Amino acid sequence: AMKTLLVAIDNSANARKVISLAAEQALAQQAAVVVLCCVDLSYSRAGPYEIEAGEDPADFGYAQDEQNAAATVVRQALAKLKDAGVNARGRVVAGEPAETIVAQARTLNATMIIMGRRHLSPFRRLLNGSHSALVIENADCPVLVDVRAD
Repeated sequence: AMKTLLVAIDNSANARKVISLAAEQALAQQAAVVVLCCVDLSYSRAGPYEIEAGEDPADFGYAQDEQNAAATVVRQALAKLKDAGVNARGRVVAGEPAETIVAQARTLNATMIIMGRRHLSPFRRLLNGSHSALVIENADCPVLVDVRAD
């Protein structure tokens, strides 16, 4: 079976660098790539029927925008990988990013996780923990973190 690399991206400018790193690795390791974009659970709605009284109607539009933006980011990444000659497919998954990335890597039996690092302020990092640090701590496979500046 072909190796699978899981590449986690968001809609930051860093995604382009992470994707080029993923393409290099995929070609070097003769691996396929799965591009993952996580969306916040609260934005993931099955349909407008779940909206309850008292909710801001704008919230649902925002949920759609969030999922559309994620899908667009994944499509752009897939186009780049395909141009580089890499076999790639994508998925948008709702959930907390670090947990979702680790769980998806397990499901896919990924041989490596490739991700960028969001440049949080030290205060934000203290509150959120760093997604990449949490992934490194919990993953079953090597994690390649692209730390190049924005």
